[in-house]
Amino acid sequence: MTEFDSREKIAQLVPHKGKMNLLDRVVFYDLSQAVAETEVDISEKTMFYDENFGGVPVWIAFEYMAQSIAALNGIANREKNSSQVGFILSVTNFKAEENVFLAKSVVRIWIKQIAQMDKAITFEGKASVGDKLFATATINTIAVDNPQKMGGI
Repeated sequence: MTEFDSREKIAQLVPHKGKMNLLDRVVFYDLSQAVAETEVDISEKTMFYDENFGGVPVWIAFEYMAQSIAALNGIANREKNSSQVGFILSVTNFKAEENVFLAKSVVRIWIKQIAQMDKAITFEGKASVGDKLFATATINTIAVDNPQKMGGI
């Protein structure tokens, strides 16, 4: 477990606020390997919970992955005293093995940087519950040093 063990602490790392701050904790990160693992606790109060399904649709996994990337970037920013922000350019190769993250489950998200070309960075992502893989995706991002110069965020 890391020091980022609550939504309040994760809110210091990611640009997402309020209900859109979806991660419950960062359980592992390694900046030298550009890898992180996070978790989301699924309950009736979880954003995107659908009572018709009894959980959260698995396609939300790409947002869990994106916020995990943002958390890793936030940790790196703290260490480098930087304010770089990342934006998603595309999500490709999304594959769902299941349809729903059921209530009372803990979703483990794993992300790893697999390529970088200047400011364009590609991550591989996985979402699992226990030992069962639920979704995978490739997320292409761009790092921006000063988003305010681009019209803000």
